[in-house]
Amino acid sequence: MPRLAIDATCLPQYDKLDRPTRERLAAITRKFRELPLPALLAHPDLRIRALPEGQDPRVRTFRISDSWTGVMLAPESGETFLLVHLLPRENAEKWAADQRHDVNTVMGTLERRDASALEERTGRADPLPAPEPEPEPASVPAPAADPSLFSDVGDEALRQLGVDDEIVRFSRTLTTRAELADWGPAIPQDQFEVLLHLAEGTPVDQVMREVVQPRRAVSGGPVAPDDYDTAIRNTRHRVMLVDDDDDIEEVLSRGFDAWRVFLHPTQRALAYRPVFNGPALVYGGPGTGKTVVALHRVKHLAENLPLGGRVLLTSFTNALVESVRRDLALLLDEELRADVDVITADKLALTVVREEWPDVGLRRDSDARGMFANVVRKHGLPWSADFVFHEYRHVVMAQGITTVDGYLDPDARRGRSTPLTVEQRREIWNAISVARAWMRRTKQLPTLELHAAATRILDGRSDRPYTNIVVDEAQDLHPAQWRTLRAAVAPGPNDMFIAGDNRQRIYDNTVSFRQLGINVVGRSHPLRVNYRTTTEILTWAEQIMRGQRTAEPGAGTPEPPGSTRSLLRGNPPVLYGAPDAAAELAALAEQVRSWLSGGIAPGDICVTARTRRGVTEVVSALRAHGLPASRFNPQQHTVDDSADTVRVTTMHGVKGLEFRAVAVSGVTATALPLMEGVTSPDLDENQHRSDLAAQRSLLYVACTRAREALYVSWHGEPSPFLPPD
Repeated sequence: MPRLAIDATCLPQYDKLDRPTRERLAAITRKFRELPLPALLAHPDLRIRALPEGQDPRVRTFRISDSWTGVMLAPESGETFLLVHLLPRENAEKWAADQRHDVNTVMGTLERRDASALEERTGRADPLPAPEPEPEPASVPAPAADPSLFSDVGDEALRQLGVDDEIVRFSRTLTTRAELADWGPAIPQDQFEVLLHLAEGTPVDQVMREVVQPRRAVSGGPVAPDDYDTAIRNTRHRVMLVDDDDDIEEVLSRGFDAWRVFLHPTQRALAYRPVFNGPALVYGGPGTGKTVVALHRVKHLAENLPLGGRVLLTSFTNALVESVRRDLALLLDEELRADVDVITADKLALTVVREEWPDVGLRRDSDARGMFANVVRKHGLPWSADFVFHEYRHVVMAQGITTVDGYLDPDARRGRSTPLTVEQRREIWNAISVARAWMRRTKQLPTLELHAAATRILDGRSDRPYTNIVVDEAQDLHPAQWRTLRAAVAPGPNDMFIAGDNRQRIYDNTVSFRQLGINVVGRSHPLRVNYRTTTEILTWAEQIMRGQRTAEPGAGTPEPPGSTRSLLRGNPPVLYGAPDAAAELAALAEQVRSWLSGGIAPGDICVTARTRRGVTEVVSALRAHGLPASRFNPQQHTVDDSADTVRVTTMHGVKGLEFRAVAVSGVTATALPLMEGVTSPDLDENQHRSDLAAQRSLLYVACTRAREALYVSWHGEPSPFLPPD
């Protein structure tokens, strides 16, 4: 029975097709499955054509409509057809003629390369010898040639890593990493990833472990060069096999969402590892697939639960929880999802506490600040309410201090830059105790108090509510939240699986896993390759974090700069500084209009602003220019809501999401940093620096939500966080 597979390259193009063309494509793909190859090639409506002699004999073009052409890989043997690309008719044959598909016999995957470009770069098999240069005068030494980028890696080592002879010859022509990146679209993707790692200085044996062996684990070993069926099945990180007509239409119509839950081999090795002998950490920059790995880890755990077992999948906010809940539904059947709770850590704490005290309510953190202000005023303390509140949040609650002696410990305030005498600390402890007593009497507890109570309750129980816990967006959780999670699962194999990135920490929480009893030493795994964002966007955004020390979550181990690299290429970000707010909004509207006219759907466009007021101004401006726009509140909506409008939200609201095109507006010196959210250096210099770093990360997060196009604008003086010209 013929089978159809769909290459990820098709999905962005599918969004550009109108409804009749989509319906015709669906009818054609059904024929791929229903007809044998001879009947398919002879079908009069499809107009299937082979390429001219000398080009890839397996590639065919076929007619979708008067305007659109499909490109497919038709097997010479076997039964799997691969839908490779969808292109405007005038571009299709030229693109197809340049491409060649091969089996990587070492990794067992299917690869595509721009054969024409590579041949032009490396030359024909027997190039004519270059003419002898004129001899230089004896007194002028000949300039030294730039060394090859891979001069320290031998040909045989490259071949063992799955780099074929053509790409070995090509690699010897390269002298810089930037040159390699420019050639990324032409090189077979798996081989390109090998070369990228080597160009970063990764040792050959490490590249073998992290890139080649995970692919071999999928393929089960070497694959014959003509076994295209097996290679297609092994390339599950770029290719989806579909089994019926509903699958075909669903995969194509879901677009990028269909691939959010697909794993690359390195990610799969982590997600489906049978046993981690304790907590495990996966970390890396934006777009490296941390959330996807976490979702698949949940799938693996749910499929292997003991009798009575239960899995918790948690993230930082309600919006992020809704996002991962939706993606989990793409992976797990309803029966398995019944064994998985997808809630925030705060919801877990509230549930645990209400089992003991049903009438306990949740107090907003802003109200808690007001309570501390009342205590400071009533007791005539010489410190501001903010200072006392920070002592409560970042010292007492962060370290789980329960007695005055604990607060008086010389190490208790390590990291706080304002010194306090013993008597001053006694006064502050008394004020904190009074505020906490008021909270208990009113039975309205802020989140940190809920977590402290939940931890005490869980630690007092002989059984724990969960067999396994998976944490996404781990970098923003407070130590009190981590204590609840640690107490909710018994220590042991596969107890906690953690995914996060300190570059994206936009709240003021600093965590030491070691102090929390979460030992990830020896089980900490970096993800280095970005599969979502283009090199141009990622390289520019990394400059926002210039000068910032980045360490893996929960530990002090620093990450090297530029450790995340992208396999994708595209256009650089568009930057625009306007003379005033009105001009900025008008230019923003024109940019959005340009994206829409270029075929990007409204729901694939997001505009961010620093504040809620800024969101309101952007929505009004876009509507005034006749553009579909709506306010997107991640606490109330999912990304499926208002799919026919451009979504506008705050920079905090876009956290954890991604869109084809993102506009980051209002990046002014007064908005980033927004000083009302920054601790005064007079209160605490270290906290001041931490708050500024969090706002810098906020801009970084907003900009790295873009997959293909990024637009950044401001009026007046730009934010100092923006990369220098």
